[in-house]
Amino acid sequence: HIITEGIIKNPACNLIAQNTTLGWVISGVVDNEDKERSKVINVLHAQVDKEDDILKRFWELEEQTSTKQILTPEEKACEEFYSLTTRRDESGRYIVRLPFRKENTLCISGNSRVIAEKRFKSLEKRLGNNKELKEKYVEVIQEYLSLGHMRPIAKDDMKKDKAFYLPHQAVVRDDKTTTKVRVVFNASQKNSNGVSLNDNLMVGPKLQADLRHTILRWRLYPIALVADIIKMYRQVRIAEGDAMFQRILWRDCPEKEIVDYELTTVTFGTASAPYQAVRTLHQVAFDEGDNYPLAKDKVLNCYYMDDLMTGCYEVDQGLEIYTQITELLGKGGFKLQKWNSNNQELIKEIKEMENEKDQGQLYINRTNKDIIYMDNIDKVKEISHEEVKEVEIKIDSTIKILGLTWNRSQDTFQYLVNLPPLTTAPATKRSIISNIARLFDPLGWIAPSIVLAKVFIQKLWLTGVSWDEELNVELVKEWIDYREQLSLLTDVRIPRWIGTTLNQKLELHGFSDASKTAYSAVIYLRTIDLEGKIHVTLIVAKTRVAPVKQISIPRLELCGAVLLSQLLIETANILSIPKDQIKAWTDSTVVLAWINDHPSRWKTFVANRTSEILTNMKASQWFHVSTKDNPADCASRGIPPKSLLTCDLWFSGPSFLKKDNISYNRPNNLDKLNVDLEECVKSYVTVVPNNSIFERYSTLKKLMKVVAYCRRFLKNNKIYRGMYLQKVELDAALECCIRQTQKEIFTKEYTQLQDKGYLQIKSSVLKSLCPYLDNKGIIRVRGRLEKAQLSEQTKHPIVLPRCSPVTRLIIVDAHVKTLHGGLQLMIIFLRTAYWIIGIRNLAKHHIYKCVKCAKQRANINNQFMGSLPSVRCTPARPFLHSGVDYAGPINLRTTKGRGHRSYKGYICLFICMVTRALHLEVVSDMNTQAFLAAFRRFVSRRRHCAKLWSDNGTTFVGAARELQELVSIQPSIAEHLESNGTEWHFIPPHSPNFGGLWEAGVKSTKFHLKRVIGDSTLTFEEMTTLLTQVEACLNSRPMSVIHVAGPGEALPLTPGHFLIGEPLLNIPDNQFESSGLNHLSRWQFVQRMVQSFWKRWSNEYLSNLMNRYKWSCQVPEPSVGDIVLIKEDNLPPSRWMLGRILHKHPGSDNITRVVTVRTKSNTIKRPTSKICILPIT
Repeated sequence: HIITEGIIKNPACNLIAQNTTLGWVISGVVDNEDKERSKVINVLHAQVDKEDDILKRFWELEEQTSTKQILTPEEKACEEFYSLTTRRDESGRYIVRLPFRKENTLCISGNSRVIAEKRFKSLEKRLGNNKELKEKYVEVIQEYLSLGHMRPIAKDDMKKDKAFYLPHQAVVRDDKTTTKVRVVFNASQKNSNGVSLNDNLMVGPKLQADLRHTILRWRLYPIALVADIIKMYRQVRIAEGDAMFQRILWRDCPEKEIVDYELTTVTFGTASAPYQAVRTLHQVAFDEGDNYPLAKDKVLNCYYMDDLMTGCYEVDQGLEIYTQITELLGKGGFKLQKWNSNNQELIKEIKEMENEKDQGQLYINRTNKDIIYMDNIDKVKEISHEEVKEVEIKIDSTIKILGLTWNRSQDTFQYLVNLPPLTTAPATKRSIISNIARLFDPLGWIAPSIVLAKVFIQKLWLTGVSWDEELNVELVKEWIDYREQLSLLTDVRIPRWIGTTLNQKLELHGFSDASKTAYSAVIYLRTIDLEGKIHVTLIVAKTRVAPVKQISIPRLELCGAVLLSQLLIETANILSIPKDQIKAWTDSTVVLAWINDHPSRWKTFVANRTSEILTNMKASQWFHVSTKDNPADCASRGIPPKSLLTCDLWFSGPSFLKKDNISYNRPNNLDKLNVDLEECVKSYVTVVPNNSIFERYSTLKKLMKVVAYCRRFLKNNKIYRGMYLQKVELDAALECCIRQTQKEIFTKEYTQLQDKGYLQIKSSVLKSLCPYLDNKGIIRVRGRLEKAQLSEQTKHPIVLPRCSPVTRLIIVDAHVKTLHGGLQLMIIFLRTAYWIIGIRNLAKHHIYKCVKCAKQRANINNQFMGSLPSVRCTPARPFLHSGVDYAGPINLRTTKGRGHRSYKGYICLFICMVTRALHLEVVSDMNTQAFLAAFRRFVSRRRHCAKLWSDNGTTFVGAARELQELVSIQPSIAEHLESNGTEWHFIPPHSPNFGGLWEAGVKSTKFHLKRVIGDSTLTFEEMTTLLTQVEACLNSRPMSVIHVAGPGEALPLTPGHFLIGEPLLNIPDNQFESSGLNHLSRWQFVQRMVQSFWKRWSNEYLSNLMNRYKWSCQVPEPSVGDIVLIKEDNLPPSRWMLGRILHKHPGSDNITRVVTVRTKSNTIKRPTSKICILPIT
């Protein structure tokens, strides 16, 4: 029945529009060919070395610290992915998967071949214009094919939608004499969806070792040994399923057809390539290293990317390293080349072994002073061993201006300063920073000269000049003087070997210093051989520019000490030197004082840094050195390159390090230096204890008697001895207490009244009262009632403060004398003799605290109305969740006519908690059997009841004896019901508001019975009939507000709708026996009608239960331990029982409405609306 009348045909496009109950539906045959709707725009992006990029790399190298790497969640996922998916082929070579961030990658849904094809055709045009470039480019691609690193794609595989094509281009390296042309694959090229392959790949954690650490380990060995891996990336294969993401297009001639290829190895240019290559190198060591323990350590610790920098103590050990590393890496398909060493014998042996294996040879760059560049891609001509003089360590093949040169014959490091020649162009911040950023000093060996460049950069920033703005004459002159000396740094020679041998004693000595421009740290290694010879070598140094915000020199010295402690621990770990062989030196006695005391003594700046220092090292490892012997002073102040060449203090360390016995000095009285002590702010609060005797008494009468007896004793009055206290004595005692109180509280006022007779203190609370002292020394009010016909005591009342024990006792006494009078009566009574400051609040407070008054008030607070239980607002069939209550007693007659006798009967009311439908039963007694019989009649007609709620207290209307009997039988009834699957719940005792639903049902039932029966007595049968009619009336009442219904509108919803589908008092409908509805349609109609009832129940009835028509404010909750009165409806408050709250029972909203109270006889539960909290603490 979905399709309806209405159809539209369009022969031109073979489409048909069909009308349905859901709307118009279009169907037909459409063109299934993919059409390229997006426009592809080619953008040429040239990657150049920006000045800010070079500067960033410069600062990253300068700021390197040895902190433990914490893997990000993505890096952990990448590592786990590698471990789960990496495998090896038959030859032992490793096969890895591309680590996609998600399984359904975004890059596979776009078109990348069209972009790659356009890029390739653009490359062809470039190659066509340069014949030499084309020949070399074709040669590289042919090498890929011949080595199996690239393969053509079968036609069946070319239709894969998930494939990704990588554009490639030629990169010309003029600084290379061999591999001038490289093929670069661009995995960052975005496809038609704007997503690249690299966008979807995890980069992985950084695994390559720190360059500084690698060089430091290399310096340990007298015999150096270097090599690199041939085509390291391309020795790791990519899994068959992932090769389609590395497709390229190629043809060596424009006349040929373009062929699709797949790169089958890890490709340089993909985001994950560095991680996969280095991780695989480590995996070879993990898998095969047990058989090659010496090589395993070298592979894990002595490689920087593909360059091996290690060494040995003897030639045989070097040959063993060569053999093990060659075999170990060969297990994974890696081959090494360009072996070199400073030892002639070792390199000759390796050369012979290489020739025997017919493997890689040594190569040389003849055009650059016989320097060999250790690059795993370059191929240069073979030479004899004698021609090799120097080997350059290239850190990053893209940073062609940075390098550190190792002179093999001298076994020393030397610097390359490749700066562009000076021009006549004006000096700008851009040009100067571009030159400074090219200085390469990873281990800080020329730090005294480099720090001058750092300070100069800070000066440039402070001037505020723009990047291309010409500098002032002074800055230009300073820069030119410094730049001209930079070329002299090429004459610096640093020994590669630091003089370490086996069985030597090694000590690390670090020095720190600071100036107003920078602070520094430098470390020297002191070695003592078996013959006692001492050798001192510069190891590493680090400098920092002082912050722009000026801080004191001692604090900068402390920053230098922190830098030194970090550098010492890092170096000691690399060189495997015990911590107890570390010594730290500073020329600042203030820093030593800070370090030798607990950090908590100092201000935050000092405390944080001393805490870090003491975490790294012990205070006993710090010593004092004079400024002239402190080599760190050279780096903190800076030395021009010209002077650095002759600075022995910097390159060789202080002279005392070369002595047999070093004097470890510490200044005396370090504990007496109090620079930068932590400021300790102390607050003092003066508390005057109230030890007044007046606090000891609870009534004014008792206080007066005690004071009177004391006065009698002091006066030794024999006249009144043995007699009871006279009124005169009691009045004098009260006046004494009042006078003492006024002196304590109104001290300033009392003194001024004594001295001057009048008050001049404007801020005094007594100013408006015009106080004066009477002849007894008591402050009284001089008001405006001098001429009134009142007593002198009333015209001039005594002034009393609000916060005094005497005032409190006078108010208590007045409350008792007025027979617990109200507020106005107490104020009038007190005003006849006293003027109490703030009398209204004091009197009101006492009345509230009076227990007797509280008992008579018996204030009962109804707690905030709680939310409806779930059974009240969740749809369920009628009477599945019900409440039960008794009404009565009612008189029933035994027979009709005269001569009958009556007996008591009861009405048992069952009410549905959801629909408020009622079920009424007449019961003849209140015992267990009578209730069970009524309950069976109820469930037989209304189906099973899952949960039943009832009262548990005085809600039963009847005699006390019958009530107690019903309460006693309820547990046995509940047990019977639970055995039949009905769960009985009791509301708290004496809590009719918890059972308001059935209380309202009882009220409605009585409403009809009183008007129908009156004083008549009915038989059991007649009462049953009448209750059934009353039940029908009550179940026909509207459940919500009645609105005037127009013709055709639905009648108000009643409980009868949920019982029989309509109100029980409705007029019968016409007969529909001849209607054509089948059984299924009739069942569907009934179900739809029931569902509409529940929909109306939610919309019309449930929404009316939203409001809280009373108890809408939350009142203070009772506390455990409060003394309460337990309300009894039939007794006055004065006879209510006392109790103490033991437990609170908060509801789901955390508001307490029921408490457990302990009385003198038992423990009971009561709602908070049935207790009165007394003001007793």
